[in-house]
Amino acid sequence: MKEKNEANEMPIISSDKSMSNKNTPIQSDLPKVIPNVNLVTEFLQFAQWMATPRHSRKQKTQKDFANEIGVSQDTLTAWKCNPYFWPLFQKFTREWIRLKMPDVINGLYKKSCNKGNAKDVLAFLKLGGISDSFNEDNKN
Repeated sequence: MKEKNEANEMPIISSDKSMSNKNTPIQSDLPKVIPNVNLVTEFLQFAQWMATPRHSRKQKTQKDFANEIGVSQDTLTAWKCNPYFWPLFQKFTREWIRLKMPDVINGLYKKSCNKGNAKDVLAFLKLGGISDSFNEDNKN
């Protein structure tokens, strides 16, 4: 089950069985069984916590996170050696980035409008798929 993490607005994995899942997206692409991992939900939570930028984490240290989910720091260290860990970390990082894209685009838009920096304007146009045609038009 997932709940909303207000610090970074990314849905977080939860083991709370009492939560209603009416508005909760199903994460069918997440593994239900991970070799050598008994606490799969906690393993997924740790991968997601690691993928969350430090300033957005509720628990700031690995020790605090370990205490929160009820495992030892040694368990977290062992999980980092599991071959499933880093691909999940990358998946959660990409998910966090996708959630932040509208804010980044808005910031880039504001910066390109206010400062008039050509590099910022071109980056904004490139996001919109315009920079290539813009460059072609200027070559003629």
